[in-house]
Amino acid sequence: MNGRLPTRSADALLAALLCAPGVAEAHVKWFCGPIDSSASPKPFAQVVTPFFVELLAVFLGLVTVGAMLDALIARFARTPIVPIDRAAMLSDSLVRIGIGLYGLCLCGNLAVVMWADPSSGSVLTPDLYGTNRMVGYVQLAMAATVLIPRLSIVAAALLVGLYAVGIAKFGPFYMIDYLFFLGLAAYIALSDPRLGKFSVHRFRVSILIGSLSLSLMWTAVEKFLFPQWTIAVLLLHPGVTAGQPFPTVATIAGFVEFTLAFYLLAGREILGRVGAVLLGIVFVAAMPEFGMLDVIGHIPVLLILLVALITGETPLQTLSRGSQPGILVSGWRVGVGYIVALATLMGLYYGLHALSVG
Repeated sequence: MNGRLPTRSADALLAALLCAPGVAEAHVKWFCGPIDSSASPKPFAQVVTPFFVELLAVFLGLVTVGAMLDALIARFARTPIVPIDRAAMLSDSLVRIGIGLYGLCLCGNLAVVMWADPSSGSVLTPDLYGTNRMVGYVQLAMAATVLIPRLSIVAAALLVGLYAVGIAKFGPFYMIDYLFFLGLAAYIALSDPRLGKFSVHRFRVSILIGSLSLSLMWTAVEKFLFPQWTIAVLLLHPGVTAGQPFPTVATIAGFVEFTLAFYLLAGREILGRVGAVLLGIVFVAAMPEFGMLDVIGHIPVLLILLVALITGETPLQTLSRGSQPGILVSGWRVGVGYIVALATLMGLYYGLHALSVG
């Protein structure tokens, strides 16, 4: 198949767009079977097909128009939807309780790990299995300390340590998918009440949301460069394709994920929240098809999306988009940023993959 739609009708494109989110937000590596990390990504010339360019134009248009509407709405909605102090309190409670529960789910000794042999356990995510019993104890300690604000730095250090275990066992390139765990660690550390007087404290939500945005854009690019992993999942779940060719659905899924993740990075009060809501919807929509593994494994992601929904615009969005309030300027800046982000991450993926296997 050449990846082009079998028909140019709007109905066919709409069907593919509607079915793509189901696989866009199911973590492909959890379901496609053994991964050959040494395999070469698809050559750039084969990725950027006419169909890819058509989709790029469509999603670029959506991003640009969305940014312009966002700027227009911002002129009339100058006060935060959720008061800043209340948003901070809600976000902190959500992250602490959610990560505490997630840490319990990862502890093999509690027999709630859905995806690994209880004797080996799993570190941080479903696919990072085969760890020793000590890792389970560390995750249990992290789950306990994260609930105590004055132990925030300890909990963050344990989370970073678990990420380091993942790097040691699976390699740094593989762990780029999970940068948001470092974002969570930074958020938890900076939420320590003793750090509230330092200016860096105000950037904790920006770091958290930015880490998730980068993680999701990275895995979206992966769908372009390693479509065979997505296709392997589609072969097991053909119902999510709506009858469209597998390569078509894989490409659209990549654009859906990349675009919504970019909204988190560049949106204002409205567009950032739209990205969080839509990402949350497509994550949840995929769960009945992909089961409990998908439900438990995506708890941290859903927590961060809730934080983005509650908080709205942060300094990260202003930095990414620029502070110009003009409607046309906002659309232009965000559109250019979208192209730059896509090109940069694709280039980084090719380069870092070559280094990882070189």
